[in-house]
Amino acid sequence: MELIACQGTWQQAPDNTVLCDGTLQIVAGGGPFGLPPMTYSDANMLLLAIGSVFVSVFMIRQARRLLG
Repeated sequence: MELIACQGTWQQAPDNTVLCDGTLQIVAGGGPFGLPPMTYSDANMLLLAIGSVFVSVFMIRQARRLLG
């Protein structure tokens, strides 16, 4: 995701499109908070790690419930 800014003024056209009367500049490239964008393999690894944590917590809670 890239955020853009207009050095000038933003104008609204009759067909409701937004126009910049100046120069467009990229304010921040990459992901949110200036982080680089996440690839699909990175997202899959993150989901796998989060899922592993949830499964581990669930299994520990079930074991404590059954043994205690």
